Amino acid sequence: MRAEALLSDIKSLDVNRSSWSDAQRLMTRWGKWGQWYGSCDSEDCNYNVRIPHLSLVYPAFLFGEGPHFGTRLLELIGLRSAAATAEFRVVHGTVINKGFGIDVALPVSHWIVPEGGFWLTDRLGSTYWPSLEVAFSERTILNYSNAYSLAKHPNRSIVQRRIQLLAEFTPEESTEEQSSLTDFRFDCITRWTACSSRRELLPKAEEEFETDLAAER
Repeated sequence: MRAEALLSDIKSLDVNRSSWSDAQRLMTRWGKWGQWYGSCDSEDCNYNVRIPHLSLVYPAFLFGEGPHFGTRLLELIGLRSAAATAEFRVVHGTVINKGFGIDVALPVSHWIVPEGGFWLTDRLGSTYWPSLEVAFSERTILNYSNAYSLAKHPNRSIVQRRIQLLAEFTPEESTEEQSSLTDFRFDCITRWTACSSRRELLPKAEEEFETDLAAER
């Protein structure tokens, strides 16, 4: 599966060690799905890759409000909208951060909130795709953290950003923790019955997020 190969390539980059040449090799391999904004050279380059599972199905076609006939038909044959994404940034010839994520459509039965209305529209004031999103990001300084998180996990932070569960960690985090926080379960993309929880996509990150959230209350 391309998503697994992309994750392997992103994990092969070492933050603060991999070079512009290392980054270029990935850009050459994933150029069909890659893009960047503005300039992209050894001095500064933000590179992104997005690989859709169903290349001819745009999410808006599936997720727009209505009877969702297209999505229901896809579910009958075990298909769903999903995508793998990856990113890295090079500054002054060195990779300074990297990340990877997957998003998978929820079953149609989960698209209506208990209060009525389309998924998340009433709660947050705007509509987001009814999907499960999980990702990891490795960088020198954590972007998302709080005092409780830093005290308990000084080199990592598990946060919810809108509907995405994000596991952030620094290069100082242990190899074992990094491995568990990047242990994505790709069968949610291809299995017959759709997944309905983030725990099925990235178990360790969701478990830690729920544990820390309960401890803060």
